[in-house]
Amino acid sequence: MHDAWRNYANAPKEGAIICPSNVIKEGKAHYMEMMSNNESLPVIATRLNGRIYCYVNACPHQYLPLNYRSDNIISSDGQRFLCSAHGAVFDIKTGNCLTNDCDKLDALPVFEDLAGNLCIGYRKS
Repeated sequence: MHDAWRNYANAPKEGAIICPSNVIKEGKAHYMEMMSNNESLPVIATRLNGRIYCYVNACPHQYLPLNYRSDNIISSDGQRFLCSAHGAVFDIKTGNCLTNDCDKLDALPVFEDLAGNLCIGYRKS
């Protein structure tokens, strides 16, 4: 389990609502700023084959948002995020960097609550 997102000073608490899950569209990047501890955490989410993938929107190269220069950051095949600042490529499903020597994106575990909200954390069984 990769929980690096918890190390951010402004990381929201587990269970925090990110947004209504229906705003995350298939093959489209959705950018948000989550407020926690009076600071914002940039978040990016997309839906791939019906499953939602969510990450801290910070390229590990310089911690600029992936959409720093352009909001068009999903590859033409819909499988990868592209950093608009320096061209790093990341697998949407894993967050792994596929180019350069970058670390992986910091994944945010998410689940959909009964009200249809996308929340941070792990679904309680």
